[in-house]
Amino acid sequence: MNFNHLKTTTAVILLILMCGPVSAYYLSIEAPAQVKVGEPILVTGSTNTPPPDKIDIVFSHSLNVPLEIDRQSIQITEKGDTFFNVTFKTDGLDKGNYKIEGLSQSQRLFSAGSRSIRVVKLIDRSDMITITSPTWQEFEKTLLIEAKISGYSENAIQMEVTKDHETIFGPESIPVSGGRVRYEMPIKSPGNYEISFSDYDGFIGRYSITSEERDHYRFTGPADDHDIADEPVKKTDVSDTIKPTPADTPVRPEIISGITAEVDVSRDNPAYLTVTTDKTPVVIQVSGDTDLVFEYKLSTAGAGIKVNEEMGTAPETVTIKDSVSEIYLKVYPYSFKASEKATITADTASSVGLSDKAAKAFGLPPRYGDQPEEKGAETPLSILPVLLGVILGVMVFIKRS
Repeated sequence: MNFNHLKTTTAVILLILMCGPVSAYYLSIEAPAQVKVGEPILVTGSTNTPPPDKIDIVFSHSLNVPLEIDRQSIQITEKGDTFFNVTFKTDGLDKGNYKIEGLSQSQRLFSAGSRSIRVVKLIDRSDMITITSPTWQEFEKTLLIEAKISGYSENAIQMEVTKDHETIFGPESIPVSGGRVRYEMPIKSPGNYEISFSDYDGFIGRYSITSEERDHYRFTGPADDHDIADEPVKKTDVSDTIKPTPADTPVRPEIISGITAEVDVSRDNPAYLTVTTDKTPVVIQVSGDTDLVFEYKLSTAGAGIKVNEEMGTAPETVTIKDSVSEIYLKVYPYSFKASEKATITADTASSVGLSDKAAKAFGLPPRYGDQPEEKGAETPLSILPVLLGVILGVMVFIKRS
């Protein structure tokens, strides 16, 4: 018998007995190798760790010093296999490598076959799209979406629009021409709109456009605060009269006089009027208790010109120097919520009033019933029937006599 071999075998058996049983608990997690920024990371996993325990799934940025971004916990309540899934958001994160790791809160060690760490690469494609339409737009029930797509050869792209986390458009295929997108989307209310684009390779990016009604404070701003240098205090006798410095008052357009008409207007129900005049220049003014807008045309086929220069209740005024006899107006409030009475005045006009001809000039059907019926030339009453009647009467009189 080989005593050296027996001695070695005995030592190995004793060493195994001293080390005790190998851990049979495992933790396995799965995650995609790469995800586009803005898309969620779905993590699935399983473990047989016994209760009571919690498994933390930690999402961190793999830098020199890992930066934890999010953490979600799974409660272990029963013996046997536990299956789970968690989701991590990637909105606003930088592209690069990220780590997802599973940890036992009770610091339990898992078997060597466990897969408790996954590396996920975030890819950012948002810079391939540049929004060229204004990111702040005046609310006029239409959202203008214009974008340039770099290095894009397809003739369409998927677009989705959300407001207050609710999808109001799409996802729908939008035409792309020459690497550019242009789409006018009807909207019902002001607010912040999120526009998302994607293609065959998946999500590209999310972009914001704000639509608001004109804010007077935004345009006028607060009154200027001027720094006033400290001056020595001057003692004044109580009998001295203190005269306050008059504050600057904004210059308001002067109210004109002339032929006037009053009409009820709203954004959905504008008023259409014709101003007739035999003398130009003519000054036209629209005023009311709200911010009003009016458009005018110098002919039924001419281009409309919009007048909306003043703020608040200040009247809108325009001077027309062209030699015309009729001017067609469209009058409405700036706000979609307003329903007001507007006053239209023209200083050298011979008449101002609601007119189907004005409505037609702006592409609308008749609505006021003011179109006069066409009349032919009046024919004077013929004298022949009168003469015949007189002669007949004389003959009857003579016969009776």
